[in-house]
Amino acid sequence: MAVVKANAYGHGLSLAATAFLAGGADVLGVHSLDELHRLREEGIGAPVLVLGPLTAHEMFVAAELEAEVTVASLAALNAAADCGSPLRLHLKVETGVNRQGVVESELAAAFELLVSNPQLQLVGLSSHFADVEDTTDHSFALRQMERFEAFERLLAGAGYRDLSRHMSCSASALLWNRSHRDLTRVGISAYGIWPSRETLVALRERGRQEVELRPAMTWKVRLSQVREVPAGESVGYGRTWRAPVDSRIAVLPVGYADGWPRALSGRAYVLIDGKRAPLVGRICMNLCMVDVTHIPTAAAGDVAVLLGSQGDETIRAEDLAAHLGSIPYEILTLPGATWSRVPK
Repeated sequence: MAVVKANAYGHGLSLAATAFLAGGADVLGVHSLDELHRLREEGIGAPVLVLGPLTAHEMFVAAELEAEVTVASLAALNAAADCGSPLRLHLKVETGVNRQGVVESELAAAFELLVSNPQLQLVGLSSHFADVEDTTDHSFALRQMERFEAFERLLAGAGYRDLSRHMSCSASALLWNRSHRDLTRVGISAYGIWPSRETLVALRERGRQEVELRPAMTWKVRLSQVREVPAGESVGYGRTWRAPVDSRIAVLPVGYADGWPRALSGRAYVLIDGKRAPLVGRICMNLCMVDVTHIPTAAAGDVAVLLGSQGDETIRAEDLAAHLGSIPYEILTLPGATWSRVPK
């Protein structure tokens, strides 16, 4: 399964889905009915599993769109029963995240709901890891796999033996074949980003040197103007930066409304002509400024790279995440609808 939720981790839903299917993905994973709708409207008829919660009406629509749905609570199972339509369900069970999932004591009630509603077909069993990316000590993740296997045995004992079992994420899929099960859910690593430094370290410690991830996403804008700013003059709102010498300042048509966080002001840089150009002043709603005094060739219309490579320099999602005290997942999903997404 290629997970394409959150606008395919910011990459563009239909663009990424089409690429993944061409690359061999069997199933697409989305979070919401809206994402499912968009795939079908784009003519993508591949199998889809909705991973997030749905109302009874949304389940009805999902069934009409020939998707399978996740039920992660007795309430969700009741909603499925109220839907009034045949549904193919994946039961999510709780193994350690304590966020979504049916617990063992609820299984009897779940089985009763399934038996009393023959239009509901249980086709999958899933769970999710709590602590596989943030550490190189995977003892808790291994205990989660054992708990999942215990659920498998309980469902098999109740007659549910032919299920698509899935518990993986990018990190576990890279680390253990055991986590692959019948359906392997792959998210951020499918876009060329390591789930965490700890995942990379753990994989290398296992002697897996052959795995290489290459980021798929690059953010580019063109300079809208380059202006001369005399020494001592300030730039931007709040006059937070003053030119130490006669300077050249480039204006970029991107700001926090476009997903370029204001918190990067004075911290990050962009790439112009293969060189680093630091952000100066405050990032505005739709504009930001960078110092190009050391790049004499910089001119309006030149390409600036906010994320990705230019020449010998690279700005990684991990770098921007470090500036913000965040994670690469959040960085990738920042660009909104004001960006055009085009294949390389």
